[in-house]
Amino acid sequence: MSDEPFYIGYLPAADPVCRRMALAAGIIWIIFGFAAISLSRTPRDLGHSQFGDDIALSGIVVARPYPVLVAAPDHQHPKGRTLLLGGEGKHGAQDFADALDGRSAHLEGILIKRGDLDMALISSPDQLKPESAGHPAPQREHLGRWRLSGEICDGKCAAGAMRPGSGASHKACANLCISSGLPPVLALGRPFEGREVLILAGENGGPVPGELLDRVGILVTLEGDARRLGDAIIFQVGNSIR
Repeated sequence: MSDEPFYIGYLPAADPVCRRMALAAGIIWIIFGFAAISLSRTPRDLGHSQFGDDIALSGIVVARPYPVLVAAPDHQHPKGRTLLLGGEGKHGAQDFADALDGRSAHLEGILIKRGDLDMALISSPDQLKPESAGHPAPQREHLGRWRLSGEICDGKCAAGAMRPGSGASHKACANLCISSGLPPVLALGRPFEGREVLILAGENGGPVPGELLDRVGILVTLEGDARRLGDAIIFQVGNSIR
């Protein structure tokens, strides 16, 4: 067997200097490729999503700032499982939740989930019905005032209905969703109190101020009060945006 290195028979053999240069170029391209992937990762890259499973759950409805259902604590959710509620298409679930605010209800919907963000989609009043059996009031805790950085997204896409994109179309789509009642969320660059995604609210505990819509889809720093509701965290912010 020849000691000559293998080469393609119908092409001239590369000399050792060329081979070393080709190897070095390949290594450099690999390094740059990994660097590009790492640098392109943003808070909206929340990982694999789960979409389409049926979910049936009972708990307490909280309509403000955006509708959620908080189930009683269990082994997996010692503080209670909090699910955002969304409607069909680019619509929120306020029409279904307002009449049940603070009351026990039974939910039957479609689960979408990404990371620690859960949302149930409902399309009719029959999917969120009052329940005679009482449920414990959801656990609440004030976590203090914080300044946190992340990206504002609409909760439905962030939970996995779609993979949030970037640019003007992403911003326009998210603004329309939020303006139509879907909950805005802040996808953090690093976890806060164990959560990667926070539900956004206005300073008074209502919907977010309209000024925040101009900053959807880009990295922002917001200051406000963090309040735990079940196992979710609501971040109440004002107009102070950086």
